[in-house]
Amino acid sequence: MFEFKPQAYADSEIIFSIGDLAEHLYFIENGQVDLVNAQGNVFAYAFAGQSFGEAAILEGGVRSAGARANGAVVCRKITATEASELLLSHSTLLVVILEALLLQQSMHNTLRNP
Repeated sequence: MFEFKPQAYADSEIIFSIGDLAEHLYFIENGQVDLVNAQGNVFAYAFAGQSFGEAAILEGGVRSAGARANGAVVCRKITATEASELLLSHSTLLVVILEALLLQQSMHNTLRNP
């Protein structure tokens, strides 16, 4: 059984940076997370009930954006291994589809944010 422990982040705390290994997928319980580009500009927001850091599903994934707490934030962190095992427990086809979609998203992000 998976145990997705909550982790609290203080206002402006860096959750991860561009270029970091994508080791966790995050689900926001409370608060807002700013997603930032290489120049430090916010280009998207994630709110309670949403997820971010999906690159963790890809083996060897690397962060193409940074994530920063906007106010007090509580997230559930899921390791890349746990995310893969969870997906595989439902369908191996689902893993292939998600990996293809995430690779497309990663290529799009790279082209958009050189």
